[in-house]
Amino acid sequence: MSRIEDLIAELCPDGVEYKALGDIGQWYGGGTPSKSKPEYWVNGTIPWISPKDMGKRVVVSSIDMITEAAVRESSTKRVPPTSVAIVVRSSILDRIFPTALVPIAVALNQDMKAVVPSADVIPAYLAHLLASRGPEVLRSARKVGGSVASIESSLLFSFRIPVPPLEVQREIVRILDQFTALEAELEDQLTAELEARRRQYAFYRHRLLSF
Repeated sequence: MSRIEDLIAELCPDGVEYKALGDIGQWYGGGTPSKSKPEYWVNGTIPWISPKDMGKRVVVSSIDMITEAAVRESSTKRVPPTSVAIVVRSSILDRIFPTALVPIAVALNQDMKAVVPSADVIPAYLAHLLASRGPEVLRSARKVGGSVASIESSLLFSFRIPVPPLEVQREIVRILDQFTALEAELEDQLTAELEARRRQYAFYRHRLLSF
């Protein structure tokens, strides 16, 4: 923590800058290619991310794959690497706000959004931050009414997040990535130890990102 505190004192002595999510990079929406056209799905090579793929902090594959024809001819578009994906419509939003770092080029289904951050935001930092701010995003941007829980885009894009200098972001990512790497090592081991490490990660994530 002292390293980060020293960097903040040196690089932004007047406080950390805050930006609206809508201003931190290029946003992408999703769409669903017609299921009646097999040429959109058979032998697909492009990952098509949907809420059911969002169970991990880093998503590198998807259950469903689509073809180049689907990207050319349907409402779904290719999202460049490296992006941060979020779920914007799903019953899971009643409980959590799923987010993930996506280091590969993908397409999205209609219940997803993704952002490719601009040069002053490290994607991994943004992924950790959105995971930390999930409950706040749900409180401020969840759409009122509707049969399925969803996020109001205008409220999401106006949600403000801290954007410290890149040196601070890199140090935060370095520390938090150590916890996620350890979690990966423990996934096949004792459940109690893994859960303890997850709680430790959540504790330090909250502490590091509470500017």
